[in-house]
Amino acid sequence: MAEASSVPAAEDEQGTAAGGPAAGGLPGPGRPPGPAADAPTVLVESSVPVESSVPVEGPVPVGGRGPAAGWRMLAGRLARGLGELLITAGIVVALFLAYQLWVTDVFAARTQDRLHRQLDQAWRQPPAPRAPAGDRARPVPPPVDLGDGLAILRVPRFGRGYSPVVVEGVAAADLRRGPGHIPGTAMPGQLGNFVVSGHRTTYGKPFSRLDELKVGDPLVVEVRDRYYSYRVTGSEVVAPNRVDVTYPVPKRPGVAPTKDLITLTTCHPKFSASHRLIVYGELVDTAAKSAEVPPGLGGE
Repeated sequence: MAEASSVPAAEDEQGTAAGGPAAGGLPGPGRPPGPAADAPTVLVESSVPVESSVPVEGPVPVGGRGPAAGWRMLAGRLARGLGELLITAGIVVALFLAYQLWVTDVFAARTQDRLHRQLDQAWRQPPAPRAPAGDRARPVPPPVDLGDGLAILRVPRFGRGYSPVVVEGVAAADLRRGPGHIPGTAMPGQLGNFVVSGHRTTYGKPFSRLDELKVGDPLVVEVRDRYYSYRVTGSEVVAPNRVDVTYPVPKRPGVAPTKDLITLTTCHPKFSASHRLIVYGELVDTAAKSAEVPPGLGGE
């Protein structure tokens, strides 16, 4: 009986050590069968949230970006925006300059063509009676509306094609049409000072080369029935408020004129209005338009 009682113990020992559940063998007697060695392992999800197992002290940056990266991103966006703004401003300025320097010339050229045609038609009408030769008290020409043409200016030094129509008035709208006669100053060929102002860089830039004139150069003003030939007597640069250069006797207020003068004015230097370039001239000859070549233009 002693041996019989020891067998089960030995079998239980063998089942545990050599072939029991821990080793994947057959279950011993009196024990429930264990899982097979090749059975899949089942993971049971914990009821504790993952976040609770990690101590969180503050917001975690997305993608590893901190405050410095955010500022760099903002600075980059501002730099790109500023760059685009500067490019746009540059394009606008370039377009404005192109308009001022070239497009206005096209408009002025078309306007000058119309003025030439209008003057030609008006000058075909019979001229008004004139005072006898030698009489200094010349009749006043018929009034000219502001913006309308009254004469043609020719300057041999500027070439044969230079012949802008001089309009009445010096308002901005008048000067866009051509060089303008200052109302109240003498008319062409009259006793006193015939004063004409013109653009130097825009709207046809009729006076762009005014600084090239020299003492003795001819200036010919064509009107309905004759040519008035002036000669340049000098030039100077003055402040823009120097209106005394437009007086009947330039720079001599209150003095009665004794000569027929011409004064041309424009901005100085080019692309600036800080000063005025003034060119003075004096009448030296008058000829009827029946002459084939205007006096002073024969050397063109």
